[in-house]
Amino acid sequence: MHQAKTTQRILNKAIIIGMGLLFILLQIGFHPTYFQYFPQFETFTWLHHIHGALISAWIILLVVQPVLMHKGLCKAHRFIGKLSYIIAPLMIVSMCLILRLSYHKLVLNSSPKDEMSNQAPIIMQLFSFTVLYGLAIFYRMHTFYHMRFMIGTALLMIIPTVSRIFFEYFAAEFWYDLYLSVGLAAVLLIYDIRKKADWKPYAIVTAILMSILMVYHARYSQAWATFGRFVVDTFY
Repeated sequence: MHQAKTTQRILNKAIIIGMGLLFILLQIGFHPTYFQYFPQFETFTWLHHIHGALISAWIILLVVQPVLMHKGLCKAHRFIGKLSYIIAPLMIVSMCLILRLSYHKLVLNSSPKDEMSNQAPIIMQLFSFTVLYGLAIFYRMHTFYHMRFMIGTALLMIIPTVSRIFFEYFAAEFWYDLYLSVGLAAVLLIYDIRKKADWKPYAIVTAILMSILMVYHARYSQAWATFGRFVVDTFY
């Protein structure tokens, strides 16, 4: 029993460190494309600011929640968790609006097909966040499942954060962050399997992140082009 509690404390600390690192990476990744323009932000709209604030709020929530659980502050954890009922839907809506705004801006110097191909991994990230958050809320009374699906949303946040680091600092031409997120999910899955814990949550997380990678490689396919036309005609 004592060993189990010790292991859980170590895992909690690892989660806290991981979420804190994600918050730091957020500041680094978004500095060249957003934070460096403070305080004028001349080329940005109110929508960009709201979206940025919501993303920051979500990652702060991911940092704070495991700290509260580690400290045994369950009531505070539940109270702050309810804020996600507001933050998550607004994040989804803001991302939809950002995608629409970006499409109409960039398609002027491109083609509808090319622009929808560029948006493929981002659209899949939006879909994946919706599914993972929905699963986390559905299993909110099942701590083991809830925690892993919330960690899944953190792994998802690695993609837009680390991609900016690769693209802006190292001039990368490939989405290495997609492989990083899938790899981390796979490591967590293997860890649960080796510990003989329930492997299904991380298997779902890994499959969802893998779907983003698969769509990325299929973004120029006829199937995605057809889906893209549907998105443009229906939502854009």
